[in-house]
Amino acid sequence: MLSELDTAGEDAREEYPDDTQTVNDFVARLKEVCKARRKKTSEPVKAEAQFILSANRMRAYACLLPPENNGAELTLEEFLDDMHYEGITYGISQESLQQEFDRGYLRIFLAAQGTPPREGEDGKVTELFQRRGNQRLEVQDERQVNFQQDIQLQPIRKGAVICLIRPAKPGTDGMDVTGQALPCPQTVSALVPQGTNTAIGRGGQALTASVDGLLYMEQDRFCIHEQNIIDGDLDQFQGLLQISGNLYIGGNVDGGAEIEASGDIVINGKLGQARVTSKGGTIRVQQGIYGSSEKTFLSAACQVQAPVMEWADIDAGGSVIAEMISNCTICCTGTVCAITGRGMIAGTRIQAGGSVLCQRIGNLAGDLSRFSVGYPPHCPETWNRLKAELAEVQSTLNKLWATISDLRKRGSRISDMEKSVLEQLVVQRDLYDERRESLTVELNVLDEMLSKKSNGRIQCENLHPVLEIQIGRLAEKITTMEENCNIRAVESRIFIK
Repeated sequence: MLSELDTAGEDAREEYPDDTQTVNDFVARLKEVCKARRKKTSEPVKAEAQFILSANRMRAYACLLPPENNGAELTLEEFLDDMHYEGITYGISQESLQQEFDRGYLRIFLAAQGTPPREGEDGKVTELFQRRGNQRLEVQDERQVNFQQDIQLQPIRKGAVICLIRPAKPGTDGMDVTGQALPCPQTVSALVPQGTNTAIGRGGQALTASVDGLLYMEQDRFCIHEQNIIDGDLDQFQGLLQISGNLYIGGNVDGGAEIEASGDIVINGKLGQARVTSKGGTIRVQQGIYGSSEKTFLSAACQVQAPVMEWADIDAGGSVIAEMISNCTICCTGTVCAITGRGMIAGTRIQAGGSVLCQRIGNLAGDLSRFSVGYPPHCPETWNRLKAELAEVQSTLNKLWATISDLRKRGSRISDMEKSVLEQLVVQRDLYDERRESLTVELNVLDEMLSKKSNGRIQCENLHPVLEIQIGRLAEKITTMEENCNIRAVESRIFIK
C-alpha cells in the first residue's frame, strides 16, 4: 500500500507541479494514517477519505483509503459530508468527484478548486493634443521670437475631443475552497486633466472643448483660452470684421479685408492688402507681411510681429519685431528689432520711443531710411514742425508791425481806406500774437521733454547710406558705409560708434 501511495504522489506531482510540497506532505501523512489503520488487524476498518489544503487554500486534495478486514465502502454522499465537516465548501464539482470515485482507491486527486480574484483595469487617458504652455504673444525680450519655428499655438473648435478616457473596470472577487472571499485589487480611476473651458462628454469617455479657442496646459490640466477662429484664408470679406476677444486666422489675409479685435490677432499665413487692428493686444503674422503702399495697415496696442514686413504702415504701443523690414513706415513706443534671420532694415521710416536694433541698415541701391529714436513718437517731428511754424508766425508778425508802423506815421494824412486797412492789420497782429504765445508754450513743453536724457540708440553691424537720424533735437545724416555702429546722443552730439 505504501508503494502505491508513492506512485500516487508521483502522479500528483506531475499533474500539479506548482503544489509539489503540498503533495509531499500529503503522501507522508497518508502513510502515517495507513500504518495506524494496519494496527487494527482484527477489526473491520471502513474505507475513509483524507484531505489536505494547499498553502493558499485554493486547492483541496483528497485520497480514498480502502477498507480493511471486510470494512464498509465509502459512498459519495459520505465523502461530501466529510468535506463539509473539514470546512471545504467551495469549488466542488460532484461530477468530477464521481469520476474520481469510479477510478478507485489510493489515488491523490483534486477535490475542490478555488477561484482567484480577477484584476480589473485602471482608468486610462489618451491625450490627442500636445502639452503646450500658455504662451503670450507679447514678449519682454525681442530675441525670444523665433520665426523659424511654427507658432506654438493650438487652435481648437468647440466640441473637439482633447483626450479619450477609458473608465476603470472593476475586477471580480475570488474565493478559496473554505469559502473565504479573496478581494480583488482596487482599480484606480483615470486622472482626467480637465481645466478651464473643457468638459467631460460622450458618456464620460472623452474630454472635449467647451468653446472655440487656443488649447494650452496649466498646472497639468488642459485649458482653453476662449478665442474666435477663422479656418483658412480671409480675402473675400467685405466691410469691417469686428471681433470681441482674441482672433486666430488659419490662412492668409488679403483683398482689402478690414479686421478689428479687442485682443490678440494671430494670422497663421501671410498678410497682403488689409487693415488689421488689435485694440488690446499683439498682432502676429506668422508667414510675413507683403503689403502695398498705402493699402496695408497694422495697429496694435502691444506688439507687431512678423518675419518679413514690406510696404506696410505699422503703429504699435509696444515693440515691432521682424527679421526683414523694407519700405515701411513704423511708429512705436518700444523698440524696433530685426536681429535674427536676415536682420535687415532698408528704405524705412521709423519713429521709435525706444531703440532700433538690427544687423544691417540700408542696401546697395541706397534706399533712404529715416530713424527717430529715444523719445515718444512724433515728439521730435512735432518739435520741428512747431519750430518752423513759430518762425513763420514771427516773420509774419514782423511784416505786420512794419506795415502798421508805416500807416501810423502818416498821422492825420491817413485816408479812410488806410484807416480801415490799419484796423484789419491790428486785428491780424493780435491773432498772430496769440498764436505765437500758444506755439511758444507748446515748444517749451516739448523742449523740456526733449532735453531729458534718452537711452535710445541705433545698433547695427553694417550701415549702408543713406540714413537720416534724429535723437531728440539733434539730427545727423550718414552718407558713408559704417560698421559696428552704436549711434546715440551724448550731451549735444550724436556719436556713430
